[in-house]
Amino acid sequence: MKKLLLIVFAVSVMMADQTFAQITITTDDLPTIGLQVIRAVDNTTQINPGNPGLNQVWDFTNLVPSVYDTTLYLPPQGQINYQNYPDADVAVKHLNGNPPPYWDYEYIRYDDQGIRYVGDEDIITIFGEYTMTIHITCNPNPLSLQLPFTYGNQLVQESTYEWHMAMRNAGELMDSIKQISQMNITTTGDASGMMMTPYGSFPVLRVKTDIISQDSVYNWTPNGWVFNSFDVSNYSNYRWYANDYYEVGFYQFEEGKGNTMTFFKSETVVGTSAITFTNNYSVFPNPATDVLTIQGKRIPDMAEIYNSGGKMVMAASNSSTLSVSGLPAGLYFLKVYSEKNITPLKFVKE
Repeated sequence: MKKLLLIVFAVSVMMADQTFAQITITTDDLPTIGLQVIRAVDNTTQINPGNPGLNQVWDFTNLVPSVYDTTLYLPPQGQINYQNYPDADVAVKHLNGNPPPYWDYEYIRYDDQGIRYVGDEDIITIFGEYTMTIHITCNPNPLSLQLPFTYGNQLVQESTYEWHMAMRNAGELMDSIKQISQMNITTTGDASGMMMTPYGSFPVLRVKTDIISQDSVYNWTPNGWVFNSFDVSNYSNYRWYANDYYEVGFYQFEEGKGNTMTFFKSETVVGTSAITFTNNYSVFPNPATDVLTIQGKRIPDMAEIYNSGGKMVMAASNSSTLSVSGLPAGLYFLKVYSEKNITPLKFVKE
């Protein structure tokens, strides 16, 4: 037992004396179209994000993933409402196992300074019968980091975010809300060192983002938008960046809002790979009238149907059959997602 304690003490001393190279994040580290990134998410474990400064060590090996978030970096053309974001050149699609109908698209733009956020298109199913659609735009488009970015750098930005949220039950509109948020965003490279996770260790740059948001909320009425409330919120988050992987960790908290300080979301890269377009699936009957069957060696993770105008009209998770009886007659395009592959198909609805 004494020998074990001496070994643990020796390792601790070595880590305390360790000097880590400072990390500089550049455009070479940005994710590119065709990548799939899998992140593990732990939203229960309480952590301490640690101190600012050089040669820090973040031991997050006690994290227990509750879900896995698969992120696809795709061309924006053909994605959900992509025409609303003409400045975007990448659509970031999140697949995290929520019940359909569900989608989460983040539209971004790359320039010589880094990644700029352009907007969001989301739909969420609540209690199995309600759906909430969320549409977000912002002006100007803020940078996630101003590259190259390293320890000691700071970026101060202002942007106006406009949120449109609509709640529906069985397709019938129940409520519609607009929120306009005047945001002051300060991003600081406040620490660097080594981050250890259940999936590996990364030399990292930690970036702290402090946000002050002045939020005006409006409700839709037969007479148009009516002011409802005004609030000011302050919150912060931490992100850990590594060369080659870009973002490898994320932690957010909000003071004064219940258990937000203990809320933990860790996004850790466990693998990246190029998306492969395959012919692993086929559909029948084609033309179809009622039910379209997807045939392959395994049940698809997700399937999406798009009309000839590029609008997604149907999505389903973990199913080999799609009810298309309600679709108008015409030509449709189908994307079948399975593991790290996408099979593009088309069919005719009669």
